[in-house]
Amino acid sequence: MDNPDRTPIGVDLGEYNLYTACPATMPDSRGACTISGDEICARLDELRAQVAALLASAYDRDTVVAYVRQCRNELLEALEDAARELCEYASAYDQPVLVTEDSHYEPDLWAWLTDPDAHRGTAWLLSMAHLRLRAVAAEYAIEVTAVPEAYSSQECHGCGVIGDRPVDKTLRCPNPDCHVDVVHADYNAAKVLAQRYYPGQRCAYRSPLPVTTAERPALVADGGPPQSPREDA
Repeated sequence: MDNPDRTPIGVDLGEYNLYTACPATMPDSRGACTISGDEICARLDELRAQVAALLASAYDRDTVVAYVRQCRNELLEALEDAARELCEYASAYDQPVLVTEDSHYEPDLWAWLTDPDAHRGTAWLLSMAHLRLRAVAAEYAIEVTAVPEAYSSQECHGCGVIGDRPVDKTLRCPNPDCHVDVVHADYNAAKVLAQRYYPGQRCAYRSPLPVTTAERPALVADGGPPQSPREDA
């Protein structure tokens, strides 16, 4: 996977920031690419409320599904625009390779719209944003690769120690010997992912207890255990 001539650019996906991207060598967050997810999240929340109202009305299910498909296409256009902005950013670097997490779930918009327990990010938004990024990156001839996701949203990019999240958007490194104090969590995660492009760059933290399969979904950035894949609307 490693190639010294490539520029690994970590891409953290989330809801507050749909995409946060930066190369492994970036000294601070001022040069990172951040694309807000606020607008698309607001549109998804509005669509969920509309679908609930439509399903409770006299409209038949096929009519509601057709409306959801139309809205889905509009949401995909917004995701594609965001992915193009990110690829334009990456294109400024020599031989860029986008580095994402390796844990992505099958997008199922209908499941999120109709299941009150489904999480917006893991049910549809993050997995679809990842798929659209791969598709757009292919148009730009930019490679996309995946690395292990474990603790990527908690590991300090400076020393590898697991940090604290005193505020949702920041991460604090508890290591007194590390130059990192408080850092924006999304920028930190993007740098961690970029660093993991190279062999041996893994989290220095070791859990005192084995992490079971049932516990791993809790490590997904932006919270909420992933739902089981179902047919997309």
